[in-house]
Amino acid sequence: MDNPVVFVHGMFGSIFTPTPLGKIWSFGPAAYAYNPFIENLGKLGLVEGKNLFICYYEWWKSVPDSVDTLKLTIEEAKAKTGSHKVDLICHSMGGLLARSYIQSDKYQFDVDRLIFLATPHFGAANAYYGWEGGTVAPEDDDFINMLFKGFLWIFSKIKGESDAITVIRKYIPSVKDLMPSREYGNYIFMYPTRYDKILFKNIEYMKVINEFLNSLNEQVGVLYDRVKKIYVFSGDGIYTNKFIQVEKPVSEIVWPDGKPVGVIRDDKGDGTVLKKSALGVEGEKFIVKTGHIGILNDSIPYLQQILGVKERPQVSILEKVVSYLSMITDKKIVVLDRSKNATSYDILGKYTWHLNLKPEGEYRISVREPFVSEVYIETNKGNFVKKIKTSRFARGVSMSLEVDKEGNFRVKDG
Repeated sequence: MDNPVVFVHGMFGSIFTPTPLGKIWSFGPAAYAYNPFIENLGKLGLVEGKNLFICYYEWWKSVPDSVDTLKLTIEEAKAKTGSHKVDLICHSMGGLLARSYIQSDKYQFDVDRLIFLATPHFGAANAYYGWEGGTVAPEDDDFINMLFKGFLWIFSKIKGESDAITVIRKYIPSVKDLMPSREYGNYIFMYPTRYDKILFKNIEYMKVINEFLNSLNEQVGVLYDRVKKIYVFSGDGIYTNKFIQVEKPVSEIVWPDGKPVGVIRDDKGDGTVLKKSALGVEGEKFIVKTGHIGILNDSIPYLQQILGVKERPQVSILEKVVSYLSMITDKKIVVLDRSKNATSYDILGKYTWHLNLKPEGEYRISVREPFVSEVYIETNKGNFVKKIKTSRFARGVSMSLEVDKEGNFRVKDG
């Protein structure tokens, strides 16, 4: 292994806690996906801070806005190791950030190996739901949807916006950067009233166009000129949203290209990104029968060969979350977990995210001070927002959340 490795996570992949000394970054709730991967890289001899560096970045911003962050992480890796180049391992949207850096004028010609894991080079149909309608895609990966809805709730509270589409358009523009590019092809269709055949809308004439990805792909030749060792991974065998059936547009703001009423899926993908999109750049290609999260650890044996490592780690991770529980609160709420499985994350210094991947049990949520607050609670069977209001004369108020092993839940006050 002759170069340090920089890992670039995907969307929802990090959070920060502000401190007097600066921001402290972590994977946050996405640690479920990324911690086992980092542990397996450790078994390959990669030690964080020594020859492995993680690029935490503000994934909610437009992808090009994080190029400087990646550049600084690469410079840190070179400075601490004395190496002139790094190897980049990029998951999902992280690959688009890597391309944005390499194809930009800021590139320092310091990337040797470039590894893409399930990167949507041609975009993903699921982003249509978020950007055009402020909602999640149907039948998407449970865990990814949970992260999306959870962060959406947090941003709405921090920014004081109640409308989901307003929050996304103003504060999470990266969603638009993931919409299908022209290379993806036409993907919106409707059934005309006078004909039996479906009618596709020309992607070039849609109201919303992914200018970022179109431009990046137009200049892909720059990528090939600057990096010669490119490795491209795609998941396969998981039904993935490919085409979206719509009815007439709701307005110029909401669903301007048509409100979804159905979807066509293809099993040539990882559940989030189609194989065609993931394999959208040239390089040595690897197709793995796994999903969008599963590809992280299922790629380990191949990464071992690419990086020239002898030891082979054991790979073990759930492909998909069967049941889960997440609770997002402000810091003045205490969550008492009887099952001792809850993990707490500090979100942007303002909210606390309690995540439990084995949710069966009873959770007692207590408020100790007189104020009105809300708790966003979600399991794989649904979600709701619960307001908790205390009296100025009361010492506190509490409620219990009971969850069974299937993810069904009920709330009891007091």
